[in-house]
Amino acid sequence: MAYVQTETSLWLAAQAPAREIRLGAVERQVILQARRDAQARRRGKRIDDPRLEALRLYAMLGRYRQDAVQPLLAAGFSPAERRVVDAMLDALPQRRRAAQPTTGRLVCALLILFPLLAAAMIYGWASLQLQDRLIAAVLGGLALLLLTPLASALAPGRRSA
Repeated sequence: MAYVQTETSLWLAAQAPAREIRLGAVERQVILQARRDAQARRRGKRIDDPRLEALRLYAMLGRYRQDAVQPLLAAGFSPAERRVVDAMLDALPQRRRAAQPTTGRLVCALLILFPLLAAAMIYGWASLQLQDRLIAAVLGGLALLLLTPLASALAPGRRSA
């Protein structure tokens, strides 16, 4: 008889699915913006709605602090909604900075030295050919000023701010 009751209760449990908890579009946008702010290490804008502000703070810092759960629950989120928020935060990709390879550093160092080397070579050539150190220094400085932006543009992994 117990087997029949268990089978019946399993059938009833399969018939009545649990209520699915979904967050609205506003809550999802708050979570995404909070994650971007946390990754960019900026404070972000405060939100006037206390429920959304608690969600923003939880998404930025709360998962790493034990005392951050209470403000989220006090703002009106249920424990099931907190689990949904945790699942959403876990599903978001983690941005990690790629380590710059040693060859990239070596190329950057050589690109820094290239204008200096060219300026020194032009100074040496001009001082021998023109027999005037002042004009040679001016030509070397001019070469340095003209070659530095070129070397900077060739540097790998440079982004404009």
